[in-house]
Amino acid sequence: MSVADKIKAGMAEGSWIRRMFEAGNDLKKKYGAENVFDLSIGNPVMEPPAEFRQELKKLAGKPLPGMHRYMENAGYAATRAAVAQQLSYETGLKFDNNDIVMTIGAAGALNVVLKTILNPGEEVIVLSPFFVEYLNYVDNHGGVSNVVPTDNRFYPQADTLSTAITRKTRAIIINTPNNPTGVVYSED
Repeated sequence: MSVADKIKAGMAEGSWIRRMFEAGNDLKKKYGAENVFDLSIGNPVMEPPAEFRQELKKLAGKPLPGMHRYMENAGYAATRAAVAQQLSYETGLKFDNNDIVMTIGAAGALNVVLKTILNPGEEVIVLSPFFVEYLNYVDNHGGVSNVVPTDNRFYPQADTLSTAITRKTRAIIINTPNNPTGVVYSED
């Protein structure tokens, strides 16, 4: 069985984030792990707090019935209800557990959203600079990335965004705190 051309090209090019991860490993070997702070794929630079380990030991020593079974695809109903309640409180909008899908990380969440909203050829605005995998996520779901520059402080500009929005625009990825710049967008 042959591999699809698109996958072959992706394998040949490789993932930017994976290449950065590998470069981080090379730098650790060269300069020592204590001298390299590798945050390339969200690697934490500190260990979990003692309370985490205590709770983990408690759960492992006295497991809840059924805790190792598959859950609903969208996540545990009680967890989704708690998230919906908090979002309702924070935003003033009404959410219930059916409005919430739990994912493993932001990448999983973004892929669920893009799969849900994109038809082939529709656009997603990506503010530059951006997390390098965004373009792959959009492409994975048949979309087209429209990269829009930010100002010299890495803030999006209303006039630039307004010009970039077309009839094919389905979403704008807003990442705050921004990866890779660290900029936190104000409410304004």
